[in-house]
Amino acid sequence: MAVPLEEGSSRPSGITLPMQVEDRDRLKGMFAPPANPAAEPIANFPLLWYEEFLQRLVDLEIEVITYRDLFDDSDDWDYRSNYKREFITWRKTVSDPSKRYLLIQHDVDNHPLFTKRMVAMEAVYGVRSNIFIFRQRYSSASSDPPYEIDHEFFKEAQRRSFVVGYHQNALPLAGFDPQRAVEQYRSDVEHLRRLYDISFVVPHGGVGVELDGRMIHNLDVPMPVEFEGNLRWVYNGHGVRFADRFSDGGLRKTRDAQRIKGFDLVGGFLPKLKRGTRNFCLIHPQRWGFNVDPQQNPMLAEEPWYREMLERYQ
Repeated sequence: MAVPLEEGSSRPSGITLPMQVEDRDRLKGMFAPPANPAAEPIANFPLLWYEEFLQRLVDLEIEVITYRDLFDDSDDWDYRSNYKREFITWRKTVSDPSKRYLLIQHDVDNHPLFTKRMVAMEAVYGVRSNIFIFRQRYSSASSDPPYEIDHEFFKEAQRRSFVVGYHQNALPLAGFDPQRAVEQYRSDVEHLRRLYDISFVVPHGGVGVELDGRMIHNLDVPMPVEFEGNLRWVYNGHGVRFADRFSDGGLRKTRDAQRIKGFDLVGGFLPKLKRGTRNFCLIHPQRWGFNVDPQQNPMLAEEPWYREMLERYQ
């Protein structure tokens, strides 16, 4: 069992959140089981399994890094090359062949409260992540879908070395008009920069539209020219280089047996990480909760590792 950091202790992937007993208790209270789990939105994985993941990270001494760690001393802004120079420099001067590195990314597509409690859990275990938020959520069913974010909490997380970035969903917000989408992109970043140090952007997958016989999505919206050199596109379309990757994206729709086996974050992904490499983990917090419905993907529900994990946590 991993032990959360005590006040004054340190490890390379630690954060600077004050870890007095009362603060740790406050954070733990944020991810405590609710009185009525069935009242929560449906999830695919138990949140407590994510805690097991964090415990394993600490036990295995995996170095958790952020995009800011990678780029603080880098002048590579060439996202079109997927930051080739940054990667070469990292391998030559930064990476330690005895360590395993991991970057955790959260795409906050829905239910920001789920992200808040996941980040609180990470803080207790001295782990930092990269949190990508919308300015506004899009829904075809509503002109103003709920997307309530506790900005004070996430601003404090940013002050304590978490990264908050822009989850770009400009195309649908602009009525699927590509020219208006660039203006939406610009407006979103300017708005979010009043709250956060927005230095990184990740396009949301989301819905697309067919124009001139071609499907276009958020990743087809170009970065406004004034953000060249001060905003880095780090995933989906262009991105940073990693040795191995995990993603819980597309979980409900996929029927690919190999991909479904790959959803075993703790028993499958972690043991594969090799020393001297940096790796990537995309977690959508809205998939992790206390009201788990195994039948969201019937093929996943039949996986032995998944059934065993659910028996332990439910």
